[in-house]
Amino acid sequence: MGMLDDIRILDFSHVYFGPYSTMIMGDMGADVIKIEPPWGEIARLYPPHFGGVSSVFHYLDRNKKGVSLNLKDPKAKEIIYDLVKQCDVVVENFKRGTMDKLGIGYEDLKKIKPDIVYASLSGFGLDGPYKDRPSFAPIAGAYGGWYRLTGDNVDPEGPPLVPAAWHGDLDPGLWAVIGILGAIRHRDKTGEGQLVDVSQLDCMLAQTGVQITGYTLSGKLPWERSLDRIMGPSTFGVFQPADGYVYVAADPNMHQRLMMAMGVDDLGTGRTVLENWVRDKTVSEVVDALVAVSVPVAPILQIDEAIEDPHVKARGAIVEVEHKTAGKVRMPGFPLKMSATPGEIRLAAPLLGEHTAEVLKEMLGYTDEQIQELRKAGVVVTP
Repeated sequence: MGMLDDIRILDFSHVYFGPYSTMIMGDMGADVIKIEPPWGEIARLYPPHFGGVSSVFHYLDRNKKGVSLNLKDPKAKEIIYDLVKQCDVVVENFKRGTMDKLGIGYEDLKKIKPDIVYASLSGFGLDGPYKDRPSFAPIAGAYGGWYRLTGDNVDPEGPPLVPAAWHGDLDPGLWAVIGILGAIRHRDKTGEGQLVDVSQLDCMLAQTGVQITGYTLSGKLPWERSLDRIMGPSTFGVFQPADGYVYVAADPNMHQRLMMAMGVDDLGTGRTVLENWVRDKTVSEVVDALVAVSVPVAPILQIDEAIEDPHVKARGAIVEVEHKTAGKVRMPGFPLKMSATPGEIRLAAPLLGEHTAEVLKEMLGYTDEQIQELRKAGVVVTP
């Protein structure tokens, strides 16, 4: 039994932001029906292709049934209306106004399914002066201060830095899941659906909340506050052994243990004593010595090393999924270990329109002949 196996999601989302949130709910057991245009959603097409599909799509669009429709055709709109009647949640991250123009915005669908949970994902939200602006993950990262904060960690006088991975999509995607689950809980208690307005910028501000609150209370930016700290041993950060890098995270209350591992009775000020100690050792020697005295430490791994780490393997964090055209695809699985309702990958990313016929038949009672007519008329795509 999946956690959400009684929930059906109609997913109009594309690229990273929406698909990440619907992937998570699919892993949790939800029946996700992904609606794509006849040419496929854009992330499917990113080069290079593996079995005709991008690596982005392989990961973000697992556990989804692929249905391909020409939404500009009135017959396709009828299909959507019929599907909505049997769905609990709608997720979309189109440019603002697109869903309304197609006649499938929240106000339209609420008339058909009053208790629908409708999650509208966008860069800036449904109101405010920037609401109509297009956006991608880095726009939220730039506006929210994240890129400047990351650059300040290196040099406040230097340029901003773009962190790895598109967290301006992935983090708001997590907030979308939280909002949708909360709305489902409310609906189950009261029978009332609602609109969930998820803004990338709002979410990135929330993710920077510790730094923002520190600034509003002190009047100083994080890098300025770091200058106020009493100078002492610096035992938190990246250090360079002979054959790579490690991250040492020794709080002051760990300094006694750290000195014991290092065989010194004074850590000095700044980083010099610790830098000198690691310099002629290997990464594994530093890690082993600090683990032995319970000081947090890690080798700084490249992802090819990270996925082969013995702990990662023991946890089953990387799974293998069998795809019809790409063969075996290794990717992170559902990251939470649930004792009663574990997450599960039931479906590889769909081929374009792979489940169109199945959904039309099983959910809406269409015949093979009707589906064939719709296909000839360019309303639907099937493989």
